[in-house]
Amino acid sequence: MELSDRILKFELDGFSSLLINPITGAIDVAPKQILDDMPDSAKEHLDSRGYFFSEDERTEILRGLQSTYEQHSQNVPYWFYVLTTLNCNFGCPICYEKQTLENSETTPQKLEKIIKTVSEFQEEHKIPSERMNLVIFGGEPLCASDPNVVRQIFDTSVQHNWKDVIVTNGSRAKRFIDMFVEYSNTISDFRVTLDGPQSIHDARRPYRGGRGSFNDVVDAIELLLENNLRVKMQTILGSGNIQHYDELMSFVDKRGWLQYPNFEWRIEGSHDYANLDPEKDEISEGKIVQKLIQSWEEHPELHGKLKFESFKYLGHITRSFGWLGEYKTYWGPKFGFCEPQKDFHYVFSTDGNIYHCPRTINNPDFYVGNTKEGVVSDEELKHKTILDREDCLPCSINTLCGGGCVVQKKYHPQLNCKEYASSVISEFVDLMKSKILERANPTKIVPINDLW
Repeated sequence: MELSDRILKFELDGFSSLLINPITGAIDVAPKQILDDMPDSAKEHLDSRGYFFSEDERTEILRGLQSTYEQHSQNVPYWFYVLTTLNCNFGCPICYEKQTLENSETTPQKLEKIIKTVSEFQEEHKIPSERMNLVIFGGEPLCASDPNVVRQIFDTSVQHNWKDVIVTNGSRAKRFIDMFVEYSNTISDFRVTLDGPQSIHDARRPYRGGRGSFNDVVDAIELLLENNLRVKMQTILGSGNIQHYDELMSFVDKRGWLQYPNFEWRIEGSHDYANLDPEKDEISEGKIVQKLIQSWEEHPELHGKLKFESFKYLGHITRSFGWLGEYKTYWGPKFGFCEPQKDFHYVFSTDGNIYHCPRTINNPDFYVGNTKEGVVSDEELKHKTILDREDCLPCSINTLCGGGCVVQKKYHPQLNCKEYASSVISEFVDLMKSKILERANPTKIVPINDLW
């Protein structure tokens, strides 16, 4: 018996290998000598973990696993981004909306049409209200010239029993604090970005005139926390700030924010799938996750507070080893890459047009509908699982990747999706090699996780 050639095998040193089975989810650390000799006990173990399968069996297993994904999908939240304005008072050099920022706003009349479209979508798809979320977005959404537009969103959410998430730079939180407290029961949380210690944050998140925003953002976070509003502080890690993450960690700890039950810290990667340009602050997912694991081990006070929301390729491996705890509800096989590609995510621009995701606002290539016709996405952007895509079904790592980013594929049609995803996984295994070897046993195969 031989391992399927679709098994991922990484040489850790001269004695041990890491095996990842994208079909059953099994991850094992095995002595190379045992894999070479394959005694009966090893064959029995590997067979029970699904390492021996034919192509027909592989397809059958994939189709069987789809029910796990579909069952999870019955509880996934829907996110409807509502842009109050495309204007912003910050001049962030790493902003991915640079090409779309303009003096365009959503009027109360336009907002009524957006809400009607969202409500009809909910009714058509029979979505329970507890799965419905409106994301107040921009530009900087609190730069809307008519603050009653924000109030109108809150009133609508109260009426429909929806929840609201406010993605804001924090600069105008004080002006709206009374309204926020008034509608605290419908507000799920605030996403406020703090990107490093003062000098680093000010360089990455300055006002348009060049003045730093660090002190204003810190004041906004504390104001929201003190008013018992939930803050999910965001840090976008890139090449320009990852070396200063520990300084930011010390600052957050000293401010006492980790002691607030209504505080969480969300980490995302500064990675633009449309550009794939390291000169634009991008950094690999592997390096980000490695840094988070290091912080998680060194700072137990982060447990239950630190969340990494942007696992695209490394979620299953990281969870299997228990390196960042267990805070996600689903760690099974990926049949889709991201929430927009799985039809759980829509972005309403200020003109009522609907787009695929926040990174595609006002981009006609990713137009998926409008307030007159509803969602009318074209064939290319319609939800397809890895079983529906001709290029994904035969791929050996499809359950780890989920099909890849359609934005990335649009702008980089020559990119080999499999090679790209494989390079992310390979880099991460190499970065974590010493920790993986802590699990190695020279005399037996060590199972790391349970099967899907």
